[in-house]
Amino acid sequence: MIRSTTVIAAALLTACAGKPRPAPSPAPAAVPAAPAVAADLPPPADADWPDRPLTAGDWSYRSDAGGSEARFAGFGLRCDPARREVILSREGAGGPVRVRTTYGERALSSGAALPAADPLLDQMAFSRGRFAVEAEGSPMLIVPTWPEPARVIEDCRG
Repeated sequence: MIRSTTVIAAALLTACAGKPRPAPSPAPAAVPAAPAVAADLPPPADADWPDRPLTAGDWSYRSDAGGSEARFAGFGLRCDPARREVILSREGAGGPVRVRTTYGERALSSGAALPAADPLLDQMAFSRGRFAVEAEGSPMLIVPTWPEPARVIEDCRG
């Protein structure tokens, strides 16, 4: 009987004992601090133009008997209603001008006249908040897609 009592007591003690605790996880390795970013880093590469800040300035719009025009920081769109063309201009550009939108890009001659139905005009008007205008020897313009250029385009389409 003492033996059965001892066996029962041992069984009860074993049942009451908790499971062994697992060993604590090792502390996570220290994450190195991010390197300091210098305030005078060069702007992102041309491929990253959508990440650049907008060029300072505001669009202006005017209309007269000869057509309508929208201007922003030395860049302009002018409607020639008689020809139904939109003329793109970039001050100081003697050579080609490259227009980049979220839909693609196109190189044009300075003062290029585009038919009012040219898809590039819609791409500029509906590019995701901005488009870029580049000309050799001039800083890249990051132009906001405000209503003024779209209005000139629509003026030309009649």
